[in-house]
Amino acid sequence: MNRSTSLLLSAAFVVAFTTTECHAFQTNHLGAIGLPRTLPKQNTKPSAGSTAMFMATQSPPPSSQIETNGIKDPSTLLSAQDDRTQQLGFLAIFSSVILGSIGFIALYDQLEILLPPSIFQPFYTILPYVLSTAFLAAGTSHFVIEDTFVAFVPPKGSWGGLWQAPAPFSETLGLSYAEYHNRWSGLAEIAASISLIATTFHLAELGPYPAMAMYLLTGAVTPANIYMYTHDPVVPRIPALPYPWGHVGRGVLQMALLGVFFKLGVHSM
Repeated sequence: MNRSTSLLLSAAFVVAFTTTECHAFQTNHLGAIGLPRTLPKQNTKPSAGSTAMFMATQSPPPSSQIETNGIKDPSTLLSAQDDRTQQLGFLAIFSSVILGSIGFIALYDQLEILLPPSIFQPFYTILPYVLSTAFLAAGTSHFVIEDTFVAFVPPKGSWGGLWQAPAPFSETLGLSYAEYHNRWSGLAEIAASISLIATTFHLAELGPYPAMAMYLLTGAVTPANIYMYTHDPVVPRIPALPYPWGHVGRGVLQMALLGVFFKLGVHSM
């Protein structure tokens, strides 16, 4: 795969966002920009076609209670559209992130071929430590400033009922749906980052497993970043990203991280 193909795959993410943005702006812009607002309640009766394509099509009531940043009219967000549009929009964006990550893997492969080994070697020796440190700090923050990271968790039933990630034993543990997913992902980030640091510094011989764990974890939390774009929720302590290009940048970063962890895993085999 050449560099142009890589860039084309990466651009798929931008296309997915732009398509959603154009569809959303068909709705009239309401209210003043810059004030926190609440998403309007939607009529979410599923159509026959939507029911045939997806099993869960009824939008959950909590989606109409999410406080938004007000940067974009809430009625034009993807989360305010009909169920099928939400479902297809989410799948298109998620698929674009995966395709874009494949493009980045191809790009890294080409750079490894073209660059002298002394220049590319830090990709395997320094970058894992830098990323692991960042993930370790992020995983710790899941507990230190829990309300911030809880706000990233998509409510069950998001995207027209498509999001049905389970939360086993959450009631037994006395945790809400968002708290449950915030805590397990925080613990996973801490464990995976420590194991990758240990592998990078040859403190433990864990093979490709730490890097692949980071790859899977990054993919698992990708819906949280998509949720930031499609629902534009208020997140305590974190200023809202410029809409939509700040979210596009976050998506491209997600692609790059997935590509890095995949290549690190393959290199460790």
